[in-house]
Amino acid sequence: MVELDAAQEKDLDELEDDYQSENEDPNVFKVRDALTPPSAMSYSAQELHRYIHEGFIDLNPIYQRDVVWPETKQIGLIDSIFRNFYIPPVIFAVTKDDDGEPIRICVDGKQRLTSIQKFLDGLVNRDVRTKKSYWFVRSEKQKTTRLEIPEEWKRRFSETRITCVEYNNLSPEIEREIFQRVQLGVQLTTAEKLQAISSPWADWIADLELRHVNADNTGLASVLEWDTTRGRDFQCIAQLIYCCDGLPDHPLPTAQKLEKWLKRVDNPSTTFMTQINDVLSEFWHIATKSELNAAFTEVDKRVAPVEFVFVGVVLFVLRNHTSEERANAILHMRLRIREQFRDVRNNGLVGKALWNYVDSITGPSGLRVLDMSSPMLAIAPTSTGTKRKRKGSDADDDYRPSPIKSLGSKAKTRSSGRK
Repeated sequence: MVELDAAQEKDLDELEDDYQSENEDPNVFKVRDALTPPSAMSYSAQELHRYIHEGFIDLNPIYQRDVVWPETKQIGLIDSIFRNFYIPPVIFAVTKDDDGEPIRICVDGKQRLTSIQKFLDGLVNRDVRTKKSYWFVRSEKQKTTRLEIPEEWKRRFSETRITCVEYNNLSPEIEREIFQRVQLGVQLTTAEKLQAISSPWADWIADLELRHVNADNTGLASVLEWDTTRGRDFQCIAQLIYCCDGLPDHPLPTAQKLEKWLKRVDNPSTTFMTQINDVLSEFWHIATKSELNAAFTEVDKRVAPVEFVFVGVVLFVLRNHTSEERANAILHMRLRIREQFRDVRNNGLVGKALWNYVDSITGPSGLRVLDMSSPMLAIAPTSTGTKRKRKGSDADDDYRPSPIKSLGSKAKTRSSGRK
């Protein structure tokens, strides 16, 4: 039995509170919003392998985690199956495609199914106690270097039944709630928890992630050195949009605020959606053009998540200006923030400094003023460095970097410093 810590128990209490109404008698026992009982099924390892390759099992719903099991754990699962140890059931949400064919969405068990698939594809071996590695399949070239599992043991493994629990006709919200409840015993990252939220805004962000970050290995994930594992790309795009949506205020995307904002039930406006789509398209354009991408080649190539967010904010507030001007502003932002902070993280100080940078390149009317007579070198200041005091804020707590007057001669960077 999984022991829950205080935070997890609080989560459960909040889930239970969702089912209570102010007008109901708390002393009367009643089960509310019960799901249709699931079906217990069993499929052979070979059947599951075939369904995965034929697209009848979806291992990657947007709330799912990446493949996080190391090879040692995958090998351990294969050994457990060979030796008839208990394997927890896989949970599917069953839906139908346009042709009426059942599609099984993997709600829980992705790591197990991936391990089975990779073993049968010859990508993971069965490491026995003799420390010899045996493989399910091998190519002609590998026959002299790899040991193959005997046919009888191949047959036994392929025919091993894997228990699966199947829910039918689930709404997306309930599907994700099952995922979250099952995962209570497993430490999910903050980003993965956000990715499991179902709302119009979350669905839109997931679509942006698919089209702009992971688009056939040509998106931002392939052109930037940037951590996109375990839902971090989804989180960064959500933070970017949260900041843009909060303008003209300067919101800081804390986990609690972001979760509440992401659960909103209204739809983003068409205009705002177009603007954000243009921001991400321009982000890719600047990052891939040698004449524009100094911000990603002349500064530390690894882009911190908070830098990704504020690159998007800069592109958003300067959306009516040229690519050259926006690329210039991004370069200066990355240089300046790394002059001010050795560790560029998404915290209050760094966030306030980045918002102050955005202020320093925008005038009172909201229009940015850049000195383009010396491209990539100088930014003309548009303010004195002071900031209007917002309601409820403490002026002494605001972080105020001095306004950018000039960066002088071109800054020495890692690449320019090489002989």
